Amino acid sequence: MTTLARIYDNKAKTETNITTRKTYLLGVDELYIEPGYNVREIDQTHVEEFRDAFIAGEHVPPLTVQVTEQGVKIIDGHHRWHGAKLAQAAGHEIRLECKDFVGSEADRIAFMVTSSQGRALEPLERAAAYQRMINQGWEPAEIAKKVKRSPADVDHHLQLLTVGDGLLAMVKTGEVAATTAVALAREHGAKAESVAKTQLEKAKASGKKKLTRSAAIPQFSATQMRKLVELLAKNCEAQLAEETFEISLDFETGLQALEVMQIIREAKEHYGSSGSHDDIGLHETPLPLKRSDILECSGIEVLACVVAAFGDKETYTHSESKYAHTWAADSVASPEFLVIPAETIDKAVSFISKHIAHEEISGWVSDKYQGDPDIEGVTKRYADVISETDMPLDQILALLDGINLECGYNIRELRCEFSSRLSRIAIPDIGEGAA
Repeated sequence: MTTLARIYDNKAKTETNITTRKTYLLGVDELYIEPGYNVREIDQTHVEEFRDAFIAGEHVPPLTVQVTEQGVKIIDGHHRWHGAKLAQAAGHEIRLECKDFVGSEADRIAFMVTSSQGRALEPLERAAAYQRMINQGWEPAEIAKKVKRSPADVDHHLQLLTVGDGLLAMVKTGEVAATTAVALAREHGAKAESVAKTQLEKAKASGKKKLTRSAAIPQFSATQMRKLVELLAKNCEAQLAEETFEISLDFETGLQALEVMQIIREAKEHYGSSGSHDDIGLHETPLPLKRSDILECSGIEVLACVVAAFGDKETYTHSESKYAHTWAADSVASPEFLVIPAETIDKAVSFISKHIAHEEISGWVSDKYQGDPDIEGVTKRYADVISETDMPLDQILALLDGINLECGYNIRELRCEFSSRLSRIAIPDIGEGAA
């Protein structure tokens, strides 16, 4: 059988450009780990996976090492070494394939950051690695080029290290995303930690486990502001006397007046006004009319009903919103008091299912790519690829388990990885057990 070694030996007689890079087999105890050198914290589950691979005789990529005065130091492959130690302790003779690393200390740190063999870096691990490169005299732009990330990504992670110990602890436990921690520090400075703790308590009281950015730093809708100015400009008359300034409003429709009152009410609540709702003429909560407000205020079921009945629009009329609220309050799938066409019910049910699937995928991406500035782009790539299959959500999530996260930055690579995983799904033998 022809092998690469034979092709290499005969390369002078062929047109091949084949070259070789040597690796070496070392005993596990001939290698050592420098404490604190690895940019990744040791994950015991990952270590045990390598242990099982060594015991099963599976191929494990070579470790990257550097020969020092103390011996052979591991540059990349710490989890593989720990896994080999466990396999050795279980009575198996293990020799590790190793190759030399050539480069500076900063090069070695960058290599650990970009290595495709290790697990995905947590935000704090990546931030610490960038800081080590800064300490080596590298500029942020140079680091970005070296680790194949954007300068904004490097700046963001370096800023993460300045948010304070309390916020860093919350990031480490997963209660606050890295991007949210940085945003809080920019917004509140030294008070960021206390604000985060207060908002997190509110989030947990409402049943949430994490503090989202919108909950940490509430923003009054700019769209609502523009709409208010537009309605006032179109429907007001202003008179300026010597010591008074009077504005009179004459709206074309009652709906316009209702919308203005709703915006004012939301603004009073957002800016902490102590005035009651009655002082602006509201004796009941108006129905949300905008698509985004319907989802935020009334939930996915009401939005599904209004979209199924009247199409996916940016804004709905008061009667359309009321119809959707009435239907959702009855039953989306099996209304008893309203007569809804079966086709419209199916549209609403399908809309809810797709929304839940998208939320699950978004949550998975947020968890796996926590703190990544490109998380919106990554989420869209996953959503686009997953939309190409009709598989149930639980099967899709099972497929994503253990996927190479680097694929998320390139839709072609992600599509290829997804297709490869689909092809490995076991297909039952329909002839097995046939009469």
